[in-house]
Amino acid sequence: MIRHQVFFDTLGTLREDSASWRTVFAGLSVLRLVDSYTDNSASVDPANWAQLHSVRSSVEEVSAGDPIRGVLTTVLEETIARGTIDEVVCRSLLGYGRALDYDANWGLAADVYQTVAKISRPERNAKLAVDANVAVGGAARRNGDWETSARAYSQAAYIADTMGDRQGVLTVQVGIANTYMAKGNLPQAQSILDDVITQAGDLHFEDVQAIALHSRAALAGRRGDYAESVRLGYASLKLTKNHIERDNVLADLAGAFENVGMRAASRDSNLLLVATSQTKFVRWQASINLMELAARDQMEQAFDAYAKDLRREPMGAWLKSHFLLFLGEGLESFERYEAAEQALSEARDFAEQNQIFAVSFKAEEALQAVRAKARRHAPVPVFPDVSHDVLAAAHEISELRKAAMATS
Repeated sequence: MIRHQVFFDTLGTLREDSASWRTVFAGLSVLRLVDSYTDNSASVDPANWAQLHSVRSSVEEVSAGDPIRGVLTTVLEETIARGTIDEVVCRSLLGYGRALDYDANWGLAADVYQTVAKISRPERNAKLAVDANVAVGGAARRNGDWETSARAYSQAAYIADTMGDRQGVLTVQVGIANTYMAKGNLPQAQSILDDVITQAGDLHFEDVQAIALHSRAALAGRRGDYAESVRLGYASLKLTKNHIERDNVLADLAGAFENVGMRAASRDSNLLLVATSQTKFVRWQASINLMELAARDQMEQAFDAYAKDLRREPMGAWLKSHFLLFLGEGLESFERYEAAEQALSEARDFAEQNQIFAVSFKAEEALQAVRAKARRHAPVPVFPDVSHDVLAAAHEISELRKAAMATS
């Protein structure tokens, strides 16, 4: 099996001149550099400046506004500066994996996490090994790779249990519960999560209790109990200290507020994310949500302002395709059918080009609906009070125009 096969497979589906191709290629280049340091158990020969220059160049080819460029730069600089793949480099690699996870590139994220899991030595740093394997389990689950997910969770549980890491064991249990939830076994997921919440509370593991409450809130949302989802999500938010996890909880809480019909609270949650999140991706996602809320509340001026600002942002493919879809749907709600057609056509083409087929299908369906509405709302031509001969002449000219265009 070729290392990082999923990266090569992904590159094969993208146009070489596309931004997505450059981003994936830069990630692969950095991972192969990490591999070379790991294989040699030491730094790459300093004389091999050509390899380092090539990797740096590939990273610099990524759009300056793309969050991936920042995390890859961090991995590269930490690797070169430290001359070995230690915990600092591994943590920066986990950051790269999280960035891919955010962008819904779960197969790539799982590969990055697996790289860290293979490098990590449990006897030296059990927490890093557990964190890496839990991350593999989550990304593989989201990617539908149940076997890899189960194997990673099992490995994480074994390491945590062997090292007497009770907090790690409970964290793994949350991941396993999330797998049950993804497969639709909500009672089993709830049983595990409720047990973890109780144990984590008794042991004062607030971080674990927070992530279990977050998952429990998601489960309540799956059951349609949106008020309970808000309650549990808010309880999780109060316990969450990590800024990345806090962003995730707040984003889901915004969705829960919207589902319960409290759009003002949803808007407040998204505005809070825009104001406080340290991650560009999260701020852009919150702004897209605010744009969508503005459309639902028929706040056309606010909708246009969000759309104008988001158009300028160098979003990744996954986020941009969703932005274009929601832009088209919002324009339709304001009966701006021509602009809606343009946005939805762009969303369909862009999503298809970047292999985001779920969005391309939705955009195509919305586009057909908009065109049908546009035809129904097309203004009926009003002719002045003219004679039959004048109308006949106008009709004849129209037919001649059609014939001329057909032969040109």
